[in-house]
Amino acid sequence: MRGLSAGAIVLAATVAGASLVYRTVTLIAGGAAHTTQSASDSWSQWGGPQRNFVSASTVLADEWPESGPPVIWSRPLGTGHSAIVTDGDGLLFTMYRTGNGRGRQGPWEAGETVVALEAASGKTAWEHSYPSGIEDFSFGAGPHATPLVVGDRLFTIGTNQQLFAFDRRTGRVLWSRDFIREFGSPELLIRPVVKVGYGCSPIAWRDTIICSVGGPGQSVMAFRQSDGAVVWKGGDFLTSAAAPILIDVDGQIQAVFLAGGAIAGLDPDTGRVLWSHVHDPGNDLNCGTPLWGPDNILFVSSAYKAGSRAIRLRQSGGVTEVEELWFTNRVRYMFLSAVRVGDYVYGTTGDFGPAFLTALDVRTGESAWQHRGFSRASLLYAGDKAILMDEDGDLALVRLAPDGLTVLSEAKVFDTVSWTAPTLVGTTLYARDREKIVAFDVGRRESRRTETPSESGSGAVTAVADMRGGTAPAPLQSGTIDAPVDLSGTWKLDAADADAAATGPSVAGLSAAGAPPMLFITHAANGTVLVESSINGSQARTYRPGRTISSPALQGGTATTTAAWAGRTLTAEGTIAPTSGKPTPIGEVYAISDDRATLTVDVTGEVSGRLRYVRITNMGPCQTWPTPCKR
Repeated sequence: MRGLSAGAIVLAATVAGASLVYRTVTLIAGGAAHTTQSASDSWSQWGGPQRNFVSASTVLADEWPESGPPVIWSRPLGTGHSAIVTDGDGLLFTMYRTGNGRGRQGPWEAGETVVALEAASGKTAWEHSYPSGIEDFSFGAGPHATPLVVGDRLFTIGTNQQLFAFDRRTGRVLWSRDFIREFGSPELLIRPVVKVGYGCSPIAWRDTIICSVGGPGQSVMAFRQSDGAVVWKGGDFLTSAAAPILIDVDGQIQAVFLAGGAIAGLDPDTGRVLWSHVHDPGNDLNCGTPLWGPDNILFVSSAYKAGSRAIRLRQSGGVTEVEELWFTNRVRYMFLSAVRVGDYVYGTTGDFGPAFLTALDVRTGESAWQHRGFSRASLLYAGDKAILMDEDGDLALVRLAPDGLTVLSEAKVFDTVSWTAPTLVGTTLYARDREKIVAFDVGRRESRRTETPSESGSGAVTAVADMRGGTAPAPLQSGTIDAPVDLSGTWKLDAADADAAATGPSVAGLSAAGAPPMLFITHAANGTVLVESSINGSQARTYRPGRTISSPALQGGTATTTAAWAGRTLTAEGTIAPTSGKPTPIGEVYAISDDRATLTVDVTGEVSGRLRYVRITNMGPCQTWPTPCKR
């Protein structure tokens, strides 16, 4: 088994590992890709029919020949990490960039391509190429996001945040938006050292598509599918490359984003942030798709300073309440797809050291077993088996159970790094590495081309939304906990306080010393206030007036504060405890001006004083950020 380099770990943000999301909102594009595919198995989006890497197929082969499953076709394809989706009418879609898929320095072309392939043969049906700048591709070139098929349209987002809507049959561009040029979105993720380009795969809701964008007041945006018009903007939190999901919380549909330093739930009709909860790797590299279960447990996992945690969501008095069940830093599903089956999550854990497959009890956080023998891998679940595609190019058929892993078959199928999650349509598996794409027949001999898949036993909600823009039940109205002011915003340290950046006070966790140069504050409808910093290695803080909450701080330490409103100011008092040693008292007071243009933070601690921030509407060029881009 080969370990992943520290640099390759940074690229995890581009792969946005998908996960089994129980009881997610089923989004049906309709139609059948070929005779073995039903609407419930259409795989028109990231993660498949339920956005959870679970297939309705129940007739996978029990074993493969020693050489692997039979190859239906194989063809060259450029580098990139976009997964493969289908339209139900015999076309496949993905994205690529022409260049060297093996070298860390390329060369790569300054452009990328959206391609439609004939599912039966792999032949090109149409292509659309456009200019796309080269970012830090030292651990793999973009594009990274996966296309989305909605009815007759195909939606894609490229490395440089260009959103396109195509006629899926002809490749004609219907409309396009440029997040950076039109909306002033940050060019790249703000905190990572290696900034690889956009990687978040969009999701459909009613007549919109929803995707992370970034920037003041627009962490997430919704665009009308028909013409690209902006429907709403929401959020001031840091963004990531993780793909969003839609979930049903006691009757209310929510869009969940594992963002740069937190998990956030939004109203998909308005963009209002309903709740947020800290989950901060320190560098915006939250990559895995959240896992949602019929028990209302949301599971998330990341590498670096984060780890794995489970929270339970419920409706109470018109607001979403969040209860953390457990957290562990011993299991870190860094990227690629993990799946939830029953009460267990299966995936590859490990970041800087060796990686191994593990089963984690989502109720307790306890690890049931560990299996060495594969490198980092994507998992895809179908019937009673799973297909495993690891980064070294090994494809395996396995059984997953709480008492262990059973390997049924294994074969080497790729020569370069394979970080693209595979796609299963009926009994055909589509997989790619950085040089080619291959279609495999993974069905039982007697079932080939005759399968009629049954509904997946994942407990998913039946079609509450039609991806073609049809009607859907209205979400429950969510209340808002009354607060005297809204602290939300993107804030920059006042130039008059420049000295404070190096020698002045700091908010515990938001920078190692001195004032954080920027603050990103999310004030959710349930009363939670989340505060993030632009500093690489920082740890987000959270406050809930009337409650005592702990947040990560220092190197493995914890800041515990009790917050309350005092007039128009948010006050918090408590202690900060390092990993060893005596806790020390801390205090913070947040106050916003009447015109909402300035924010002051009074800090009591090892260094005390007042910090003054001004509201900004644009992040500026990435070369000026605390962790600048490398161009």
